[in-house]
Amino acid sequence: MLDPNSLAQLNQLKTDIIESKDQGEGEVRGSQRRFGFVKLDDGRDVFLAPDDMQRVFPGDRVKITVHTDDKGKFKAELEKLLKSPLDTFTGRYVIRGQGHFVEPDLPRFNKLLFIPPSQRKKAAEGDLLHCKVSRHPFRDGKSQVNVLARIGSLNEPGVEARYTQYKFNLPREWPKGTETLNDQRADKRDDLRATPFVTIDSAETRDIDDALWAEANEQGWRLQVAVADPGAYILPGSALDKAAAARGTSVYLPGKTQVMFPEAITKDLCSLLPEQDRAALVCTMQVSEHGEISQVSFCEALIRSHAKLSYNGVQAQLNGDETLEHPQLKTLEAVSKALNSYRTEHALIMPEQADFRYELDDAGQIAAITKVLRNDAHRLVEECMLAANRSVAEWFADGPAIFSSHAGLREDRLANVRAVMAEALPELQDCDISTLDGYRQLINATSTSSSNLPLRSIFARMLQPGELSLEAKPHFGLGLERYSTFTSPLRKYNDLIAQRCIRAKLDNTQASLPSSDALQALQDTLRNARQASRNMERWLHYQFLAKQPKDQVYQGHIAHLNGGGFTVELDDTGINGFVEARSIPEKLSFDANSLRLFNDKRLFQLETPVTVKVAELDPFAGKLLFNVVEDEATTPSDPAEAATNTKESS
Repeated sequence: MLDPNSLAQLNQLKTDIIESKDQGEGEVRGSQRRFGFVKLDDGRDVFLAPDDMQRVFPGDRVKITVHTDDKGKFKAELEKLLKSPLDTFTGRYVIRGQGHFVEPDLPRFNKLLFIPPSQRKKAAEGDLLHCKVSRHPFRDGKSQVNVLARIGSLNEPGVEARYTQYKFNLPREWPKGTETLNDQRADKRDDLRATPFVTIDSAETRDIDDALWAEANEQGWRLQVAVADPGAYILPGSALDKAAAARGTSVYLPGKTQVMFPEAITKDLCSLLPEQDRAALVCTMQVSEHGEISQVSFCEALIRSHAKLSYNGVQAQLNGDETLEHPQLKTLEAVSKALNSYRTEHALIMPEQADFRYELDDAGQIAAITKVLRNDAHRLVEECMLAANRSVAEWFADGPAIFSSHAGLREDRLANVRAVMAEALPELQDCDISTLDGYRQLINATSTSSSNLPLRSIFARMLQPGELSLEAKPHFGLGLERYSTFTSPLRKYNDLIAQRCIRAKLDNTQASLPSSDALQALQDTLRNARQASRNMERWLHYQFLAKQPKDQVYQGHIAHLNGGGFTVELDDTGINGFVEARSIPEKLSFDANSLRLFNDKRLFQLETPVTVKVAELDPFAGKLLFNVVEDEATTPSDPAEAATNTKESS
């Protein structure tokens, strides 16, 4: 038996051994192969061997001991599982010999997880599943899952929407019980039912958020934008309000809309339907002939839409192809052009993005994808909405309120942008592009530059994402000092918050704003909704391509580039697929500044038109590879200069 002194020495020896070890904590990262890495908190990436990778999931937080081999490379030894965020997930049922597994639909997750016989829910091979981890593999490398739900097989009608709901945890139910919905502000409303408001949307729209009216006067025009007022019926903290906050936004999945509020509200009670009395918040603006906005006011009102118009119908009336049944459309057109002229001179006009309509057959499968062409009617509505949202941001300037902000270029890409400026815009070398004024100068200069680089597209790939804020901050993308939105309260929860801020200011009371954590949660919810919508669209894209002849060729243009290749967007359908650089016969170099792949014979850059065909298609893995079959890539005007740029950016 050790005496106390010897025991103390032994404990000290153990402590010294532990302290002498190179240990750290970090997150497990998967790879396309069986091995992985641990990204340590100190920034190091440590190799995790395949056998150890079997004991963890990507995303797990672990404690490791770092060993260094004779080549100086780091290798991880797992010590402790600190946290495993993986709980529920979606995947595909697979059978390997006698074993039944789920193949998780998770990024960089390339292992199968065992499903015990009692947990298989009568699913068949190939079925799509919603599962829950029941046994973590850290102890012995063996994991197990329970099947929570069989979502369906790939050929079942509507499975795409159901799977998307499960994968992105979109709420599928409303709170039990009913709430009595009455206009809590009826006695405070101005009666504007005689004002001939009209709504302009797609012909199919039923959740109508906004209505317009304008008249000419000596100072230019008086413009009114009436916006649906669901906040008058749905009180903060109520069950419906909490459900709407959890959803964050309406998610428009082809064939199925995941609405933020029940359809009885969005398509009836609060929708600005024609010839129906509806509660609204109305923004009134004076617009000068130069597009300047002044004399902004807000009121709660009772309105009555005098007509539900479609974009195509309005365009036909503006063109003179149909009888002008609503003369104010010409007035609204004039107002919108003045507003656009002002923004062109004093702010920034975002490039128009193509939109696509998905037509499904009776089985919920994709039948056709149609490109929707924007016309002046779309731009008319857009300018009026922007005017109202700009106005509310100025009205909110001193807060408290909710704003939409955009901080411009990513800090880690400023050096890349400046390198491009040195080549293509040397006259702006002294411009501070981290400021709103400097950024406006930069973007405006792209339209007059003689450079053969697609400058605006390059800079657009180097921007930060937009965010919600509880204080007024610049919106670089729009070129505005501040911006907020309140014109889509039936489908965007942040717009509902903005409407409550308007009401509080009208009442001269303090607005109830979300906490910083609640605001971040809302932003995460909105981001998740966008990912869900893109995931559903991608699924339908792959269905569409799978139905086409295998040797079909497609026209497209380059939308993104990196060192591994480039993404091509098909012009007629908006489908995105990747061309691997290694599929091009000649080796290509990558310029991270100007986003170009090139050699002395070929140049691929943003907006380059290309002709492609499908090389590989895996809908479940979300993988679509193209091969270039007849590229129209150009020869670099100065290959030596391009090579120099690449060396400088590497």
